[in-house]
Amino acid sequence: MGLTVIFYIAVVVAVFGGALVPTQGQMIFGDDIHRQYYFYRQFFNEWMGKGIFPWWNPYLFGGEPFISNPVVNIWYPPNWLFSLLPLNIAYSWHLALHVFWAMLGMRKLTGNWTSGVLFGLSGFFMARTFAGHADVIAAASWMPWVVWAFLEAIGRTDRKVQVRAAVVFGIQLLSGYQTMAFFTVIAVSMIAVAKSLASRSIRPVIRAAFAGMGGVGLAAFHLIPVAEFFRESIRTYAFPYAWHSYGALEWRSLLQFMNPFQFGNQYTYAGPPPNFIEHSAFIGIGGLAAALIGVAAVVRKKLWLGVAFVFAVMFGIWVSLGSNATPDLQYILWKIIPMYRNLRIPPRHLILVVFGLSGLAGIGLDALTKSFKLPRLITSLITIGILCEMVWFARGFIVLRSVPETRHDSGLITTLTDDREPYRVLQNFGVWLPQRDVLDFDSTMSYRIHSATGYDPSILRSYYDYFASSLGTTGAELVTKQDVQVPYLNPSAGEAIDRLNIKYIMVPPDYDPFSGNARYTLLRDDYADRYRLYENTTVLPRFYLTDRSCGTPVVSRYTPNAISLSVTTGCDTTLHSSEVWYPGWDAYVDGKKVHMNKENNLFRTIFVSSGKHMVEFRYSPRIYVIGGMISVAVFLMLCWYVRRHPTGARRASIL
Repeated sequence: MGLTVIFYIAVVVAVFGGALVPTQGQMIFGDDIHRQYYFYRQFFNEWMGKGIFPWWNPYLFGGEPFISNPVVNIWYPPNWLFSLLPLNIAYSWHLALHVFWAMLGMRKLTGNWTSGVLFGLSGFFMARTFAGHADVIAAASWMPWVVWAFLEAIGRTDRKVQVRAAVVFGIQLLSGYQTMAFFTVIAVSMIAVAKSLASRSIRPVIRAAFAGMGGVGLAAFHLIPVAEFFRESIRTYAFPYAWHSYGALEWRSLLQFMNPFQFGNQYTYAGPPPNFIEHSAFIGIGGLAAALIGVAAVVRKKLWLGVAFVFAVMFGIWVSLGSNATPDLQYILWKIIPMYRNLRIPPRHLILVVFGLSGLAGIGLDALTKSFKLPRLITSLITIGILCEMVWFARGFIVLRSVPETRHDSGLITTLTDDREPYRVLQNFGVWLPQRDVLDFDSTMSYRIHSATGYDPSILRSYYDYFASSLGTTGAELVTKQDVQVPYLNPSAGEAIDRLNIKYIMVPPDYDPFSGNARYTLLRDDYADRYRLYENTTVLPRFYLTDRSCGTPVVSRYTPNAISLSVTTGCDTTLHSSEVWYPGWDAYVDGKKVHMNKENNLFRTIFVSSGKHMVEFRYSPRIYVIGGMISVAVFLMLCWYVRRHPTGARRASIL
């Protein structure tokens, strides 16, 4: 294994090259990294540097949970790189580390190092490197490790091995993007069922289920808060099946297994929607040929693990085709399995195809040596050819670009940051438009500019509904068109704009519903970057009293987890705010906890009596205590389980 590790490190260095040591101001390009994740990491590092653990993020969507957001996954140890290294270096190393880990895991599972190269340098991983899907790559890299651990667990009575499987699965659940863990469960289920059928025993399925539940329990301290956030988000809308099936493969998409650029590359793609990245699953011509030989070897030798690989490939392609396949397997699963009501873009199942094909290729290459007795020189040339093809393919997705903040309009940022009063800005245009470069939706976190929108599929449902109601419609009607940002507003939503504390509005000149409206003053009309900035002259303060003549609240401290105000009022009244209500927020008046109302099903408000008071809003997410208690209980239970029955005999070989 030592030589394999050295070899894989050399392959990773050959692929990532200079991206591992970028110059100052440069970093590896990944669209979601440059548009979203980068700013999340900056936000976390900044507040941790001030000694504040930022449970809450007040800078996007009027405020939302930060640590509970699935894209943050701060509990996953490799993500600590983002606090230890400069971000422009950390992202390259993070991506390279998980490509390496994916390769090593596949080698561990199959015993074939070429199988690892095919998996780690496949189109699924490398195209998503260009897309910046860091959490998807991290979670997917654990798939072969989880499968290997579960193979050991279902094939041995040693309970330490079963607990190890639970731990490995728990780590995958912490790594982010739990959809990859769900697909891993599908792969493990196929293998456990195949093993049960081969051994004519239900025990492999029972052992797999035990380890799986153990992994979920160990990760509960993270999963329970994420589930709470998910339950409060727009992902609980009843989306139509057409929304879930969007982006399905077409039959012609299968040509990309032989020619990855059949419809263009990541820049020029003109094939079936949504884009090149979601449809990429190339493992090379050589790898595909080896996989076909592997299928023949599986049929000939009746290798039960190989059978599971075959089923993973068939299942992944079938579901990825969506309604283009008959019967529509994705629709059947959508109807009967609750998890499928939360999944979108069927080709994300291609991870199962890449996993299965890489495993079959390893079996096929081993068969060339052991069954077909090919000379070592020929098999060596074949493997070298596969390696060269995959390295050439993978290098095309490694690109260096300037760090994100170099795109932004410094003059605009100065205008917004010079205003010291609490307010919000609204980027009132689509996230796909070039005006986004002026001020990235999520970059407001880095500049401490409070935004009424953002770029994230996890938006609080109550917040989204408030935007929709201001336009005379419902969130359920709008969400299928805009599901990563809030709906666009216009002057007809003026009351909501004021109430949301939106003082500045950015619009492109091609869509400017605020032009000529006396309530909105044009501050900037930038012809070069094609945007306009308006000031809302009737905006309501972030905090105000019902009868504003009674007094004016003054913010004395504002951090992610706590807000302090000095309130002097001459009457009994209600303190209104545009701060978003969420479980875990509490209100205190003069140090005493008071009842907090939820106005418009969204805003935090409290009653204050006449006089001078110190008001505080504090965020203490008790959900983490619940999740933590479950994790500790499961950990102790597994420790007892191992100590009570420490050893056992090895069962049959996994192959």
